[in-house]
Amino acid sequence: MTCDDLIVKKPFNQQSPTATGGAPCFSPLERMLAHVFGLSYTGVMTQTLSTRTVCCKLSLAAAAVTAIRATAEAFNAAATYCASVAWNERITNKNKLHHIVYGPTRVQYGLGAQLACCARDKAAEAVRAARANGHTTCPTFKPDSAIRYDARTYRLMSLDRVSLNTRTGRVMGQLVLGDYQRRHLYDMSWKIGGAELVQRDGAFYLHITQTKRNPTPDEPIGFLGVDLGIVNLVADSDGETYSGATVQRVRARRFRHRQRLQQATTRRARWRLRQLARKESRFQRDVNHCISKRLVHKARTARKALAVEDLTTIRARVTVRRAQRRARHSWAFRHLRSLLTYKAAQAGVLVVAVDPRNTSRTCAVCGHCAQANRVDQSHFRCLQCGHTAAADTNAAVNIAARAARQTAYGAASPPGEGASTSPAASALGS
Repeated sequence: MTCDDLIVKKPFNQQSPTATGGAPCFSPLERMLAHVFGLSYTGVMTQTLSTRTVCCKLSLAAAAVTAIRATAEAFNAAATYCASVAWNERITNKNKLHHIVYGPTRVQYGLGAQLACCARDKAAEAVRAARANGHTTCPTFKPDSAIRYDARTYRLMSLDRVSLNTRTGRVMGQLVLGDYQRRHLYDMSWKIGGAELVQRDGAFYLHITQTKRNPTPDEPIGFLGVDLGIVNLVADSDGETYSGATVQRVRARRFRHRQRLQQATTRRARWRLRQLARKESRFQRDVNHCISKRLVHKARTARKALAVEDLTTIRARVTVRRAQRRARHSWAFRHLRSLLTYKAAQAGVLVVAVDPRNTSRTCAVCGHCAQANRVDQSHFRCLQCGHTAAADTNAAVNIAARAARQTAYGAASPPGEGASTSPAASALGS
């Protein structure tokens, strides 16, 4: 397990005003400073919040474990009930759902007032996400699913202790922190928010969220195009590539190993399968973290914005051969895109998503688009002007140019100016 596996960055509970579509909330101090210094609210409104989650192992006494497991069962049963009401009544507003489910939730499941509200919020968000993703079944929650805590239902204490609310009262737990978790929890520039208590492999983990306002992105002087793929996980418009050969080799080896263990059907084989669970995904997450860090650092150093492909519906649009299905469906492009997005937001780097259509078939020099331009997976040769380049690098240059055309930050060079065949020259807009 790497250090990056211990901290997960993802949106959780608290979102920026621009993300939720609501009006921004400003403190009285912010309003006063804006009035005194003549500041515009526009700069504050466009700022977003970064949310990170610090995963901490939790040590509990036997009585506390019993109380928390009983609370988890009641909490998730209540969340399932709230989700069914929201689904059947087609309710997505938390306040409207609250007036319907609050009383039954407290009476039937024995939850306190604040835990009942947390169960309602968890259900409403799950229903909203399910409808947004086109799901046709109501979401449900297992008895051992996570318990959501807010600022009123849990409290961080001195000496790395934590107080948790349960059905039978408060219980105390001990956070087992390493230097990495302690450094993030004690960072005063991040504001501590809610938490989720997760059960995994018989152990308890408290996922504590922290939020911080992102800096306003600087105006870029250019774009760094990023092409995502399987053979090359990433190729940028400067000609640098990040090969996916190691990832594919590790995935193939793990797949063969799992097959052998599943066919053995012995107790030792089942134990080994449990030991290997999630090991492959942790490896892939570590690779994506390293790549995204390097790309964001490179863009920030060069004062460039990141231009990425919008691959949201690629699995539904593109079909592959049977032998390639496992590689295609294990392609973690969405995770890499999310890492790029939040790391860039924290570094003040702008990220622009563009339509990737025909970027791998279009010449970055003259603009000629033809399927025959793509000689094979790794080579590109324009049939009109003769420009040659690595196929992924040529696509990344097109992505950068497309981002420049659709934004107000600079103008892309028109096709045909400076027909250099080197990837580095193409990245400079030739």
